[in-house]
Amino acid sequence: MSLISQLSDIFNNPDFPSQVSSISKSTQHRAYLRIDASLTDDSRTFLLGYIDLHSGQLVSNQTPTPTSGVGTSQDDIPPTPQSIESNHPNKRRKTSSFSGSIPIESAKHHDPTHPHTRQVHSDTRFPQRKKPETDGIVLEPTSTDKLIAGIWRQLFSSVKLSQSCPIIEPGINIRTGVSGEVFRAVNTLCVKYYNHSHSSRALEMIVQAYWIDCYEARIAVLRLENPNCPMTEARMMALKEACAVLNWKEKDLRNRIAIWRGYKEIKDAGGWASLIFASSGVYRFCKYRSGFNGNFATRLRQLQSAFEVAADTLHPEWRELLHVIGQAEPRRYHGHPHEWVTVTTGPAVPLGSTYGHLSLPDGFHYRFLDECVIDSTVFEKDPRMMPGLDKDICRVCRGRQADEVEANQCVCFPTVFGGVKAPVAVQLVRTAGKNNGIIARSDFDRGTAIGEFIGFITAGIKGRDVMVGQGYQIFQGEMGNFTRFINHSCRPNSQFERFCWRGKERIIVVSRGVSAGSEVTVDYSDGYWEELEKKCLCGENNCRYI
Repeated sequence: MSLISQLSDIFNNPDFPSQVSSISKSTQHRAYLRIDASLTDDSRTFLLGYIDLHSGQLVSNQTPTPTSGVGTSQDDIPPTPQSIESNHPNKRRKTSSFSGSIPIESAKHHDPTHPHTRQVHSDTRFPQRKKPETDGIVLEPTSTDKLIAGIWRQLFSSVKLSQSCPIIEPGINIRTGVSGEVFRAVNTLCVKYYNHSHSSRALEMIVQAYWIDCYEARIAVLRLENPNCPMTEARMMALKEACAVLNWKEKDLRNRIAIWRGYKEIKDAGGWASLIFASSGVYRFCKYRSGFNGNFATRLRQLQSAFEVAADTLHPEWRELLHVIGQAEPRRYHGHPHEWVTVTTGPAVPLGSTYGHLSLPDGFHYRFLDECVIDSTVFEKDPRMMPGLDKDICRVCRGRQADEVEANQCVCFPTVFGGVKAPVAVQLVRTAGKNNGIIARSDFDRGTAIGEFIGFITAGIKGRDVMVGQGYQIFQGEMGNFTRFINHSCRPNSQFERFCWRGKERIIVVSRGVSAGSEVTVDYSDGYWEELEKKCLCGENNCRYI
């Protein structure tokens, strides 16, 4: 959709495209539409840029100077980056765009009192999915990668664990036809038994992994009782004792022992959480043992505390399953999942302890939010509301927007708006030299929304890092969400974008293609670093601020 058409939608003026076309055809020179903006409480006017009425595209905010004659306009020559920067120096602010629409925040001239802000990119071609690569060799994930991905998938799922598995009967007759009520009852029944199935499988693996410990301990006892008994004979004695109770053949038990031993090795390296939340593929992984090597155990040990942080904060009931073997453990991590910073060398540490170097009088305090908080002393109503827009229609896909999953038709960013809510598969991690950062625990495809930039919506903040919206600021100094801890990179794998949901401007972090295990990064922009007396620590070869 051209910018002219989008302006027509914004101002609800269907005649605007035809009017512009008529004016463009009536002149022999290349015509441009100048776009200015001003704030209601400020007399100053800011130049946003120009639209080429011939192509309908935003060309530059440099003043066009058309000349006489056909095809001889200077504006046919693209302006250089230096010419643009000379007219609009970058400042510390976050500027963004709706996907596929025009930029909506102008650049301000230098003001030493202006807040330090990061940039929200204005890429009108983003997000677009990259075409799948057809040339070259594509490396398939290893069996270890698949196992770890399955663990994270279960940890960030909505599964509910419990020790018992009672028979559940629906409260209505589900054989009366699939009405809405019957369908909801069947769905409820399905999810309950799914949860119980996962619980039962987890309990089974717990007992079987523990069986290996008991089996080896029994062999040791038999050898102590019979000092002259060879190891092989002691193993046979223990196997026979087990087969007598299990009522299995010795060959069947041996086959199962190989799998159960794999469960034990996973538990020993990654902790009980890694085994309990392993996906169904763990059986095949342990049966064929293709991924068991030194690197496998090392990777699980490095992730053990991260697994437990997610398990304790998202599934606090999981440790109750260990009652089945008499090994109930106290919960280690309480509160919000992002109140803990994971490290590879030991247990996770409280978020506040990582900011001791700041010497804050009352220490570091941060409240995690699910929605932005409006500063009632500044705004009587939500300043993110976009006047003149149909709040029920998406400006990008034109689908109907609704908070209810059944009614929503907007498919732009279903992981954040209008879809089933799930914990974001990210964690806080200690980075090398940059204090804290955000690490992805699953793949985020290009164009996928990782999360919304959430914080305290206010105005008038000076000298602090804020996100600048249209007539408001989002400050994350004392409250917000995980997006506060996303680090800068000169080669970022995500970016800030603006999106209108239910008539409100939202700022979201959109992936450019983030793989599991990678740190989520954005480009803070030149304006952010312009006046900071410090160097960039991103470590990229193309770093602009070393």
